[in-house]
Amino acid sequence: MPSHSRGISLYVHVPFCAQRCTYCDFFFVTTKQGYDDFVTTLCQEVAQFGDQNSGQSSNTIYFGGGTPSRLSPQSIRHILRAIDQCFDTANVSEITLEANPEDISASRLEQFLDSGVTRISLGVQSFSNQDLKFMNRSHDAHQAMNACTLIDAAGFESWSLDLIFGVPGTSLLDWEKNLILAIETGVSHISSYSLSIESNTPLHKQVKRGIVNPVTDSEMSDQYQMTIDTLVDAGFEHYEISSFAYPGHRSQHNSNYWSHQNYLGFGPSAHSFWWDNEMIVRWKNVSNLRSYHALIREKKSPANFRESLTIQDLIREKIMLSIRTSVGINLSDLRERYGYALVEDKRDELLAMESNGLIYYDQTSIRLTERGKHICDQITEQLWPT
Repeated sequence: MPSHSRGISLYVHVPFCAQRCTYCDFFFVTTKQGYDDFVTTLCQEVAQFGDQNSGQSSNTIYFGGGTPSRLSPQSIRHILRAIDQCFDTANVSEITLEANPEDISASRLEQFLDSGVTRISLGVQSFSNQDLKFMNRSHDAHQAMNACTLIDAAGFESWSLDLIFGVPGTSLLDWEKNLILAIETGVSHISSYSLSIESNTPLHKQVKRGIVNPVTDSEMSDQYQMTIDTLVDAGFEHYEISSFAYPGHRSQHNSNYWSHQNYLGFGPSAHSFWWDNEMIVRWKNVSNLRSYHALIREKKSPANFRESLTIQDLIREKIMLSIRTSVGINLSDLRERYGYALVEDKRDELLAMESNGLIYYDQTSIRLTERGKHICDQITEQLWPT
């Protein structure tokens, strides 16, 4: 692969979890064994890629999962060293580690810092024990708050926490209390997601059996608006549909995704995307830990899915990613890099959206209004080329 001048983002998928959350549809395993073997195999995958594609420059590294904080700080250091040996990491500006509250201690945080991690993303989800029990989280509200206190004092350049709204049984007032508690932790970045009901999850089965009644669209919308109002009033920038940050603390790694930059994924189920003058391709590693180990041992690619994309695929993806951000769709970039004259193709749709107060539209960009953010997916589909 030719080098990518802007640098690429690296994603490392760590599949280990303490237990299964009811809503989660990511690949994970709950085994308490095999961590060292996994780290060895993962480093071998990185080395195999490096043997064929040396010299790639990286600008961000992200440990996701699963729960990367299940690994020891020494294991994280070992993985980062393997990456250093295969990539040019001189310009890496952000190394994020996803963590759960039950894995946090002052000593572990100090060791994660020493290993090279610059940013923690904490999976709080809620400061309510009722919510946490509903979601089958492996921590309680006290552990969540204690972890926030420790991280805020640890000296990371930035840190983030995740919250989930739209949990059945949670009132608007309850959700506001969650947001206020989050702000009071001193966190510099908050990712707030609506509870989604994904296929093949325990929550999907509970809904299907009538055990759980999802919140209404109106309730979900009210809680989302509460999120925007509360966090923006507190000084956070609403820079992406689900992302809020104090100035200077936006997620650089996720921003690379939203700007459609190339990224490489390592570990079981990890995704990769590559676009250069020769090809446009996406691939995904096998979502099975045993198969992942076997393929790497045999020096084979762990990818079990690979597809070539058309420029039409890219245009749709670019619109979907860009419209979610506060910057919006850069019309000249869409025309020059992707060859799509959106304004000419969708003039009637744009005028209707503008008159209905859903978008801000001028000759340079298209951005969502606050009202438009509530129906982002619907707007996206209307802007796709036909």
